[in-house]
Amino acid sequence: MNLKYISGLVYNNFLFWLSHKINQPLLPPDMVQLNFTFRCNLSCKMCSMNAHMQLLQSQGKPVEIDTDVCRKIICQIKEIGSKNILFIGGEPFVRHDLFELVDESKKQGLNVIIVTNGVLLNEKNILRCFESKVDWLSISIDAANEDTFNKIRGKGVLEKIICNVNTLNKLKIQKHQSAPNIVSVCTIMDDNLEELSEIVELCRKINFSRIIFQPVVFNNADQSVRDSGASIIAPARVKVLDQSISKLIAFKKSSRQNYRYIANSIGQLTRIGQYLKGHLNNKPLSCYAGYNRLQITQDHVVYFCIPPTAGIKNSFGDVAKDDLKDLWYCREAKSRRKLIKQCRSPCMQWCSSRDNFIAFSDIFQEARLFGINKNK
Repeated sequence: MNLKYISGLVYNNFLFWLSHKINQPLLPPDMVQLNFTFRCNLSCKMCSMNAHMQLLQSQGKPVEIDTDVCRKIICQIKEIGSKNILFIGGEPFVRHDLFELVDESKKQGLNVIIVTNGVLLNEKNILRCFESKVDWLSISIDAANEDTFNKIRGKGVLEKIICNVNTLNKLKIQKHQSAPNIVSVCTIMDDNLEELSEIVELCRKINFSRIIFQPVVFNNADQSVRDSGASIIAPARVKVLDQSISKLIAFKKSSRQNYRYIANSIGQLTRIGQYLKGHLNNKPLSCYAGYNRLQITQDHVVYFCIPPTAGIKNSFGDVAKDDLKDLWYCREAKSRRKLIKQCRSPCMQWCSSRDNFIAFSDIFQEARLFGINKNK
C-alpha cells in the first residue's frame, strides 16, 4: 500500500471537501471540459445535441468554439492550475484542428482525454493520437449485440468501432506505444438492460482499460433538464434492471482485477438502479458539479448544472473575452454553486461525483473484499 499516494489523496480530498463546505474553491477544477463543437457524424437515439445545435443556430448563437479561442482557453487552464482537459462534442474528430489543440494542450503540460464515438478513429487519426501523445480515449459502447447497437447509434457502427479499436491495439504493439488508454462509457437505458454484463466482456475482449456506467439523461445538451422522481425504465423492465445491476456488482466483487475494471463504486451501481426506477428523489446525494470540473460550452459560456427551478441561467461569462480564472472564482460562479448544493433533483452523472473521492473510498472497500495489496 502506497502511503504517499494515500496521504496525497487525503490532503487533496480534505481541501476539496472544505471548498464545498465554505462554498469557495480552494483548488483548481479537477478537469476543464471543453465542449467545443455540436457537430457530429452520428444521430444517436438518446442524444439531444443536434436539436440543441439547431436551436442555437436559429438564435444566431455560435455552435462551435473557434481555434484561437480554444488556444486561449488551453493556456489559461495551465494558469488556473488544472491538469486535465476533456475534449468533447458532438464528435471531436470532425474538427480539422483537433490535433493542433491537443498539441497545444500537451505543450502546456495537460493530460488529454478525448470523448469520441469511435467511428472516425481510423489509422490516420490513431497515428496522430500517438504523435500528439493523447492520454485517454473515451469511446461509447452501449450494446454488445449488433442489432441493439444499430437501434441506439446506427447501422454498422459497432462493427466499425471494434475494427478501429483492434487497429489501435495492433499499432500500439507494433510501435511500442502504451497510450492512449481506452475507457468505455456505457449509457444504461431500456434498450440495453439485458446486455450490461456482455458489454463488460466485450470491452475486456478488445482491451479497453476500464468501463464506466451512467444512466441515460433526459437531455444530454443540458443535464439540468430532468423529470425529478420519474421512472426512466418501464415497470415491466424493472426486474431485468435489478438482475443486470446485481450481475455487475457480483462481477466487481469477484476479483481485485474485476473490481478495478468497473470504475463505478458498488454504491454508485446500486444508486443507478434506484435512479432509473425513480426511487432516488427522497435520497439527495452530495453533488460536486461546479467544484470538480469547469465546463465550457459550444456557445462560449461557462455552464453549471443548476436546478431548472432556480430562476436564473445556468451559464455565464464569455470565454472569448473573460479570463478563465476570474470565471472560476467569480460571484456568478459562487451563486450557482449555492444553488447546486440546494438541488434535491436526483442525478447519477459522472460529473456530479469526484474521481479522487471514489479512489480513496475504493482503497478501503477493496482491502475489505480482497485484503491489503502491498504492491500499491
